[in-house]
Amino acid sequence: MRWGGVVLVAALMMVSMSSIQAAHGQMKSPPGGTTPGGAIFDRLNRSSTRPLPQTPAPTVRPPDSTWVPDRFVQVPGVDGQVIVPGHWERRLSDHEVYSPPLTGRTPQGDATIQFPAGARPPVNERQFP
Repeated sequence: MRWGGVVLVAALMMVSMSSIQAAHGQMKSPPGGTTPGGAIFDRLNRSSTRPLPQTPAPTVRPPDSTWVPDRFVQVPGVDGQVIVPGHWERRLSDHEVYSPPLTGRTPQGDATIQFPAGARPPVNERQFP
C-alpha cells in the first residue's frame, strides 16, 4: 500500500505538470499575430509606427538685403571724400535697391552730409551713396 500511495502521488504530479505545460502553450502567440485578438493590436502598432511624411527641401532664393560696409565716397560740392557708415540695402530689382537715410561725415569730422532714403542703383553701379 505504501507503494500505491507513492505511485498515486507521482501520477498526480505528472498530471499537474502536463496541465501547466498545456496552460503555458495557450499563452504563446499563435502564428501570424501577437495574440488571438492580435489583429487589432497589429493594426494599432502599424499605424503608430509608420514613418512620418517628409517635407520638401526649402528652395534657395536670393537674399532681399545686402550689407554695404563703411566706405569713402566722393560727393559733388564737398572737398575730399566723405565716409558713409555701413548699412543694409533692400533689393528692389536687378538694377535698383532701397537705401535707408544716411549721414556722411568728412574724415576730419567738421562736416556732415545727409543722404535721404530712396531707390538707387546697387552700390557697385553708383557714384555716391
